[in-house]
Amino acid sequence: MSVFKVTRRQLLIGAAGATVVTGAAGLWLGIERLARQRFRQPVARDGRFAPNAFLAIATDGTITIWLTRSEMGQGIQTALPRLIAEELDADWSRVRIEQAVAGELDYGSLFTAASSSISANWIELRRAGAVARAMLVAAAGEAWGAGAADCRTEMSEVIHVPSGRRLGYGELAEAAAKQRAPLRPPLKEPGEFRLIGRDVPRTDTPDKVSGVARYGIDVRRPGMRFCVLARPPSWGSRLDSFDAAPALAVAGVTDVFRLGETVAVVATTSYAALRGRQALLVKWQSGSHAALSTESIAAQLATALDAPDAAIGRDDGDVPSRIAGESSVIEARYEVPFLAHAPLEPMNCTVEVDVSGVQVWAPTQAPDDARSTAAAAAGVPLDQVRVHTTLLGGAFGRRAVSDFVTEAVQVAMRIKAPAQVLWSREDDMRHGRFREAAAHRLRATIDSSGRPALWWHRIASAVDGPPDPVVPSFVPMMGSSDLPYTLPAARVDWRGVQTPVPFGIWRSVGHSYNGFATECFIDELAEAAGADPLEYRLQLLGSQPRLVACLQRAAAAADWTNARRLGRHLGIAATTCFGSFVATVCEVELQQDVPRVTRLWYAIDCGIAVHPDGVRAQVEGGALFGLTAALFGRVSIREGAIVEGNFDRYRLLRLDETPIIAVDIVDSTESPGGVGEAAVPTVAPAVANAWYSATGKRPRRLPLLQT
Repeated sequence: MSVFKVTRRQLLIGAAGATVVTGAAGLWLGIERLARQRFRQPVARDGRFAPNAFLAIATDGTITIWLTRSEMGQGIQTALPRLIAEELDADWSRVRIEQAVAGELDYGSLFTAASSSISANWIELRRAGAVARAMLVAAAGEAWGAGAADCRTEMSEVIHVPSGRRLGYGELAEAAAKQRAPLRPPLKEPGEFRLIGRDVPRTDTPDKVSGVARYGIDVRRPGMRFCVLARPPSWGSRLDSFDAAPALAVAGVTDVFRLGETVAVVATTSYAALRGRQALLVKWQSGSHAALSTESIAAQLATALDAPDAAIGRDDGDVPSRIAGESSVIEARYEVPFLAHAPLEPMNCTVEVDVSGVQVWAPTQAPDDARSTAAAAAGVPLDQVRVHTTLLGGAFGRRAVSDFVTEAVQVAMRIKAPAQVLWSREDDMRHGRFREAAAHRLRATIDSSGRPALWWHRIASAVDGPPDPVVPSFVPMMGSSDLPYTLPAARVDWRGVQTPVPFGIWRSVGHSYNGFATECFIDELAEAAGADPLEYRLQLLGSQPRLVACLQRAAAAADWTNARRLGRHLGIAATTCFGSFVATVCEVELQQDVPRVTRLWYAIDCGIAVHPDGVRAQVEGGALFGLTAALFGRVSIREGAIVEGNFDRYRLLRLDETPIIAVDIVDSTESPGGVGEAAVPTVAPAVANAWYSATGKRPRRLPLLQT
């Protein structure tokens, strides 16, 4: 299970910069040292004032900021540059944004995952802007013969307070480039923010509306060819033989050749390549996993729940032996299926290889990994590879893996021309990476006050290889071993079941299925204790004031007490996820005896909301993503292959099924947490708990609408 290897590598690299000191302090000292060097290192930007890799100021006052994360619809192209612009005191109308190119300069990590774009860059990018501002002030002070204390900045100007004189950043650019970059410039306090926390139109919207926006699938290079691959029909299948003649007979098809265990069809247009692959005659050897099915994996997961040994995420109070001696134990089992990422834009990558090296254009979450992958595939040094990150037509974790880059490099080198490898929708659905199926067994006892006394959560999930030796079971126990509730004695453990189904991080990762199991079980304990589900949670959250506030605000918005008294069917759930606190209330109505989700109320404390409108959009998107999975999401396996191939079988939420979503952002001065994934984990349990209110039956298996 190879999860977050990029992150671990970054940590190790950071640690290498630390000397003398040891342990965690040394690790973070190393990372801090690298960050300081990065934002204080001037770079060449066509004669512009560029005190670091993240921004440049031209003599006409135009400010260019380089985006160091991938824009996949989450609005990071708007939010991240505002961190720099805030400390720079920039005129936002003069800011231009460009995507950072992996391999061009040292930007640090370009990896976009774990809802970390804002939180991981909260200090560093602000500091980059503050460095530039300090150098501009120094240049103005030198011109006026004044000290920095007599100067202030606003709207891309330095102002001499005693005299009222002003100099624009463009006028100061050349002189500022000669100033010494300060080591640690002061950063603003939240009360001083002018841009952070205020809504502005998203910077990526105009190009998307006008059709100018370029996604990976839109890349075109001179002389480029398009390629699609015929892939093995099941895991373990191997290529036996193929007849290229029918494919070559399709107008536009130029080449057909074997590429590992696939067959590449190359053409002058994408349509011709797709038609050529359809015409191709291929024989496959039977796969080694022909007996694999959804049912066989479910049986293995059920067996793993009772296995004697497991990786431990939390263990206090000797729970297994104590719970064995209890006469009254509340127990429930929950199941979740494999899920596809299903981004609207299927996988694709364009590669051009020449004497200077390798150029890659890819909608990727991991430009650094794509770069090293391309270098390995081409057999060239890393410094000869550049990765141009395009807009991503959705990702949800799928594009954190660079398998689609390897193929494009191999094809481009084989045909000796620029190549774009396209995955069809069926390729994307059946040959991608998947959110793992999982089973849960929860056992608990309650004390005389109805609160949990003993808690035991066993998780069994599918893995695509031996457990990772560096962080065993980290992902499967996310959101379970660190529950926010007060549990006097708790054990959380995990057992992996090895399958050939490729695993990939999926929006909110382990939180997505652990949130379903734990929040549904909390409701079951509340019922056993004869308590209101909201009040029960509040009693268990004494040390979590931020989550308490979210629960209270979501419940107030839904009119929880009165609505339930009037017979409305509400469910509630809460979680902490990637540094944010979230509570959700769901309303379900019975329509012709079929439950239907009609409303969702969210309250989120994500710390300082850099771009509040973006936070609302992310929560709404996460709610719909999670609701789709809760109601319909399921990848089925039969005879060692994925059954679903397109959206006709992998059901999505339709517009007329979309509930009203209300989002309440809690004001905060805390450092930002993640948002993109935080709204997902509470959807399924809130819906399931409301479902129980409406039907009297506890849903313990997803999806809720079994089709």
